[in-house]
Amino acid sequence: MARIKISYTDKDGRERIYEVNEGEVSIPLRRKKVADIDLTPLAGMTGIVSLDLGANYLDSVDLTPLGECPDLESINLFKNPLGTLDIEPLKSCEKLQELNLGSTELASISLDPLSGTDLRRIRLFNNQISEIDLRPLSACRNLESLELENNQLSGIDLVPLSNCKHLNQLNLMYNELTTLDLSPIADCQEMKFLYLHHNMLSEIDLSPMEKWHDFRILRLGGNDLEFLDLSPLSNCRELRRLGLAMNRISELDLQPLENCPELRALDVAGNDIKSLDLSPLAKCESLEDFYIYSDHPDENDINELDISPLFTCGSLEDLTVSPHTEIHAKGNLKNSDDIPFAIEDLIEEKRIKWD
Repeated sequence: MARIKISYTDKDGRERIYEVNEGEVSIPLRRKKVADIDLTPLAGMTGIVSLDLGANYLDSVDLTPLGECPDLESINLFKNPLGTLDIEPLKSCEKLQELNLGSTELASISLDPLSGTDLRRIRLFNNQISEIDLRPLSACRNLESLELENNQLSGIDLVPLSNCKHLNQLNLMYNELTTLDLSPIADCQEMKFLYLHHNMLSEIDLSPMEKWHDFRILRLGGNDLEFLDLSPLSNCRELRRLGLAMNRISELDLQPLENCPELRALDVAGNDIKSLDLSPLAKCESLEDFYIYSDHPDENDINELDISPLFTCGSLEDLTVSPHTEIHAKGNLKNSDDIPFAIEDLIEEKRIKWD
């Protein structure tokens, strides 16, 4: 079979050749110190499914030849100092499913060329993007994951994602969002992961999550929330992790969590909570980690805490409570069989007052 030669220059200025069989499925050029590359030989090649140029030194790349790769499904340009990138040639890549442009120093990007693709996952994390128009993604009906974490977004309109019924992950953590309307993705019933921690949200309505019956992880830590209604989570019976640390929440009703038997981790540390009823957690028998206190600059100030409901959480390994909180438990639980490991620690430390 004829071999095609792709020439590139490495970061030390040396000319290199990478040979690939015509029709070969993948082109693995990750971590090859590529500083400049000519993709022209790929034009017209059938059978090419993936191109991996991740973790190189490219400050520019002409994607034009890729528009003539009809079978291309995955492009990885992660961790290249591109700054700007024209993805217009990709409009012809109808089979494209994954595009990784994370850590490429992009300040902006037009997603228009992607409207004609079969995009499933787009990764734009760790850039300098301050605004982005998601409207082209409304045509990407099979989109599953949108990753925009670690950017400079102060707002984002999720309306275009209402057509993406297979969406299961939305990552917007470490941005500058002050508001976020989740209602456009209420009917994205395959949602599993929503990452919103470390933004500037002062409020958020979780009611659009009521239909997300297979939802697993919600992270809202590091925002400015003063109140949060967890009621919609009562329908998320597969919920595994809930992170609410480092907000300004003063009251929190955990009642909805009694319908979340698979809950593994709950973090409410670093808020302004004065009292907390743990009784709903008695039904969260899979709970492993529960953080009420983590020595943040601003912390919960709970005078007394009854941990009796946690005795049913047999897998509980880590429970953090302020040294200033008086911990109580029912006296008849003192000699229980299979006391959770985290509670055994508190017993050994003589932290518990038995009622």
